[in-house]
Amino acid sequence: CNPERVFWKLDFMESSLRMRRCLRRNYRGSAHFGAAANYEDDPSAKHDAERVMNASNASALAVEAISAGALNEDDEHARIDNRASDFDGEQQEDHYPRQSGGAELSVQVPSESHDTSTSGRDMAEDPSAVGLGYVPSELDERIMLELPCSMLRPLRVVRGTFQITTKRINFIAENIEANSCGDELSHNPEVKYQEKNRSWLISSLHQIYSRRYLLRRSALELFMLDRANYFFDFGTSEGRRNAYRAIVHARPPHLNNIYLATQRPDQLLKRTQLMERWARWEISNFEYLMQLNMLAGRSYNDITQYPVFPWILADYTSQSLDLSNPSSYRDLSKPVGALNPERLKKFQERYSSFDDPVIPKFHYGSHYSSAGTVLYYLVRLEPFTTLSIQLQGGKFDHADRMFSDVGATWDGVLEDMSDVKELVPELFYLPEVLTNENSIDFGTTQLGEKLDFVKLPPWAENPVDFIHKHRMALESEHVSAHLHEWIDLVFGYKQRGKEAIAANNVFFYITYEGTVDIDKISDPLQQRATQDQIAYFGQTPSQLLTVPHVKRMPLAEVLHMQTIFRNPKELKPFVVPMSGRCNLPASAMHASSDSVIIVDMHAPAAYVAQHKWQPNTPDGQGAPFLFQHGKATTSSSGGALMRMFRGPTGASSDDWQFPQALAFPASGIRSSAVVAITSDKEIVTGGHADNSIRIISADGAKTLETAVGHCAPVTCLALSSDSSYLVTGSRDTTVLLWRIHRMVTSLSANVSEAPSTPTSTSSNALANIIADKSRRRHIEGPIHVLQGHLREVLCCCVSSDLGIVVSCSQSSDVLLHSIRRGRLIRRLIGVEAHAVCLSSDGIIMAWNETLCTLSTFTVNGIVVASVELPFSGSISCMEVSFDGHTALVGINSCSEEGSFGTNRSWQSKQQGNETLSTGSNEKLDKCRLDVPSPSICFLDLYTLKVLHILKLQTGQDITAIALNKDNTNLLVSTMDKQLIIFTDPALSLKVVDQMLKLGWEGDGLSPLIK
Repeated sequence: CNPERVFWKLDFMESSLRMRRCLRRNYRGSAHFGAAANYEDDPSAKHDAERVMNASNASALAVEAISAGALNEDDEHARIDNRASDFDGEQQEDHYPRQSGGAELSVQVPSESHDTSTSGRDMAEDPSAVGLGYVPSELDERIMLELPCSMLRPLRVVRGTFQITTKRINFIAENIEANSCGDELSHNPEVKYQEKNRSWLISSLHQIYSRRYLLRRSALELFMLDRANYFFDFGTSEGRRNAYRAIVHARPPHLNNIYLATQRPDQLLKRTQLMERWARWEISNFEYLMQLNMLAGRSYNDITQYPVFPWILADYTSQSLDLSNPSSYRDLSKPVGALNPERLKKFQERYSSFDDPVIPKFHYGSHYSSAGTVLYYLVRLEPFTTLSIQLQGGKFDHADRMFSDVGATWDGVLEDMSDVKELVPELFYLPEVLTNENSIDFGTTQLGEKLDFVKLPPWAENPVDFIHKHRMALESEHVSAHLHEWIDLVFGYKQRGKEAIAANNVFFYITYEGTVDIDKISDPLQQRATQDQIAYFGQTPSQLLTVPHVKRMPLAEVLHMQTIFRNPKELKPFVVPMSGRCNLPASAMHASSDSVIIVDMHAPAAYVAQHKWQPNTPDGQGAPFLFQHGKATTSSSGGALMRMFRGPTGASSDDWQFPQALAFPASGIRSSAVVAITSDKEIVTGGHADNSIRIISADGAKTLETAVGHCAPVTCLALSSDSSYLVTGSRDTTVLLWRIHRMVTSLSANVSEAPSTPTSTSSNALANIIADKSRRRHIEGPIHVLQGHLREVLCCCVSSDLGIVVSCSQSSDVLLHSIRRGRLIRRLIGVEAHAVCLSSDGIIMAWNETLCTLSTFTVNGIVVASVELPFSGSISCMEVSFDGHTALVGINSCSEEGSFGTNRSWQSKQQGNETLSTGSNEKLDKCRLDVPSPSICFLDLYTLKVLHILKLQTGQDITAIALNKDNTNLLVSTMDKQLIIFTDPALSLKVVDQMLKLGWEGDGLSPLIK
C-alpha cells in the first residue's frame, strides 16, 4: 500500500439497530491500481473467474438431492438451571498490530441476572487473542469439546479448531486459509493475513443462531454482549449440534433463554414477539426488517446470505420528493419481478411453458439477493472492494455494469429480464456506499465517463441527503401500512406454495431451504458445483410465517409516538406556579416519568431540588400534567428543618431553601458544562478545585462517591443516553472515559418484563450491569485516556450505541475517539467548536461562538449543513430528539458579554457533493430566516432549517432545557426563574381516555408519594 495515502474501511462495530455507521483507518489499504476492467494489463492476467450462474441455463441436480423436508431444530433443546456467576477479567489484545492497546479491566456480573437484553455498556470490552494450543489456566476450567470448524471472515474463511471450556469459547486457527467460497488460499505459515487465535468468555455470549452454509445447516452464529458477532461452520449438522449442546451445557449466564428452547426461526419469531412489538410501533421498520433477516438466517458474516431490504421508492426523477404522495412509493404487495406488468407477462409465459421432469416451474431465473447483488451495491467500500475483485477474478466488472446511478438501477430492475434484485441495509444509513472514499479507479464507461460517485436522483442534494430521505421513506406512514405485504413475500406465507404462485413469487427451486440435500450428491465435483451455483445465485431466507402477517396500527392511535416533534404547532406553554420553590434558574434538569430534578447555577456547589410530577395527566386546574414541589431544608429564617410538599401559604421564596452540595469550585468554570444527571436520578459534577468528579444524591445533595483522574479541574462532562458511560474533559487537555454502574439495590424494580428483541438495548438490563457487589462503586475508571487536544477541553459527548466520543477544545479540530479501544478514529480538521452534541443517527452538531455558526457532520467527517447567526448572541443549550432527526437549540437575546439583540437572521447553507469530495468551493443553497430571541428553535439536523420556533418573552434567556424520555414534554428554565413546560394538551386527554378504557382509576400523585 501507499504509505502517503490514507485508506478507509468499514468498522464492523454495530449499533443497537445493527447499523455499521463508522469507517476506520485501513492500514493495509490499496488503491487497487490496474483492477479496472478496461485497464490494459498483461494478457495472462485477464481471465474470467465469474462464478455467478443463471439457474435457467444450469444443469439439473441429481434427483436424489431434492428434498422437501426441513430439519427440525427442537432436538437441540437443553435445560439449564444454575447459571454461572463468574465473569473473569479478560486480557485485551489488539488484532491490528499498527495500533496500540487500551486499558484493561477486570469486572464481575451479578449472578442473579436473567434479563435478555443488551446495551452499549460493554463497548469497552473486546474479545482477546490467545496463544497456540490454549490450555485452561484455572483449576476449575476444563475443556468440554473440541472439533474442527471454519470461521467466516469478510475476505476469507479461516480453518481451525473450535474449543469450548467451562469458562471460554476458543478458536485456534490453522495456517490454511480459504476465500469466501472455501477455496484454499495458502499453506504458508507466514501468510500475510494470518488470523490470530481468538477467545471469548462464556459470560459474554448473548445469543446463538443456527445457520446454513453452502446448503448445509452446519453453522452457528454467536452474538456477544458487546454486539460483536462470529460465524462458525462445523461442516456437518451433527458437528453443529454438538457445538450447540456444549455451549448450552457451559451455562452462559447471559444467553437469552429464548434461544435455549428452540432454534427454529418460526418459533423464535413467536417467542420474541417481534411482530407484535412492530405492530405497536415499539420498534422501527428498519429494526424490524433487520431482526427478521437475522431470524431467517441472513448474516453480515456470509456474503451469500446477506440481509435483504426492499426497494421503497418509485420516484427517482422528480426535483423534490413528496413522501405524502402514495405514487412516490413502490408497490410492496408485489415482488420486484411483478412491478412491471409488461415484463410480468413474459415471466408468466415462461412459467406456464416450462416443463421439466426434475426442475419445478419458476418465474425468475435470478434472485433478489445474492453475493453479486451485495457487491454491486457495496463495491465502493472496503472490504467489499477487495472481495469484489477476488470474486471477479482479479478485476472489477465492466464500468457499464457497475452501480453508477440509483435511478438507472431502478429502471433496470423494472425492465431487465435477469434483474430482480432488492436492496441492502446500508442504503438506508450509510452514505459512504455512494461515494468513493478511497479514490479507487473503477474504470470508464463506453461513453467515456469515469466511474466515481453514484449519480443521485434530482431530489437528493448529496449522498447524506439521499440516505436520510431514503430512511424517512422507509419509516413513513405509507410504508408502515404496507410493509407487512412485502414481508409476506420474502419471509412469510407467500414465499412458497400456492400463495407464491398466485403472487408471481416463485424462484428457482434450489434457492429454497430444504429442497436440496447436498450430502446426498455422491459426486464431489457435482456437489461442489451445486454449492458454487447456489452460493452465487442466491438463497431464499428461511420461512418465518405460514399465515398472513399482521398490519401495523395507525400512527394516530399510538400515543407514545405523539412527540413534541411530530406536530410542534400544537405545543402550548405552561408555567409551573410558585417558581421560587423550583430552585431556578437551573444549570441542568432531568425529567423522568415521576420526577423532575433541578440543579441550580452554583454547580458544583449547587443547590439540588427533586420535584414530583406526572406528565400527560391533567391536574384539573388547566395544566396537562401534575406537579408538586419537592422538599426543602433549613430555611434562611430558622424555620423547620425539613418540610415536604408545603402548601402555597406561609412560605416566601427566601424561606424555601434546598440542600446544597458540599464542594470547592475551581475558578472560571461554566456551571452548565460540569453537571449531568443519570437515569438513576444521581448527579455527576465536575469543576472541583481538587480535580475530581463526584456523584451526589438528588435527595439531600449528599456526596456518594468521588473519583480523580485528571491533573487539572474538569471543565466539561457528559453522560451517554443510557447513563452507562461518562466522559470528562479538563484543562489538562485530556478527555477521560469512565463507566457508570448502577446500584444493585435499585435494579429489581426497574427491570422490564417485556420480551426484548434479540439485539435490543436497555439501560435497565441486569445482564449488562458490570458491578462488583462487594465494592458498590458507581464510577469505574478511567478506562481510557483520550488524547489529541492541545488546549483546554470545552465540550464532550458520548454515545454507547455508536461507540464513539466527540470532543472539542480551545484549539481547533473536533476529535472522535473509539469507546472500545480509546483510540483517535477521526479528526475533523479545521472545525472549531465551543459546544458539540451527537445524535443517535450519528450526526454531530457543533456550535462555533466566535463565528456564530452551527454546523453538522457525519461521524465519518462529511459536512452536512451549516447555519450562521451573524449578530451578537449566544446558544445556551442544545438537545437532540431520541430519533436523531431534530435538534432543539436555545437562543438567548444576549451573549455572555452582555450585548443584546432583538432578532436573529440565520443563513442556511446545505452542503452539496462538492463539499463531500473536496471540502471547498461548494455550491450553497441560501435562505434567510428571521428567528426571534430568546426562543427555542426546532431544527432539522440534516438541513439545519428551522421547523418551528417557541418564542419566549423578553428577559427569559434560557439556562437549561430537558426532554422527558418519550419526548412528549419539553422543560425550559429561564433566567427570570421560571419553569415553563411545553406540551400538547390534547395528548393528556388522549392518555386519560385510553387509561379509562382500560379500567384505570387515577388519584393523581398519591401513588408516588410515600
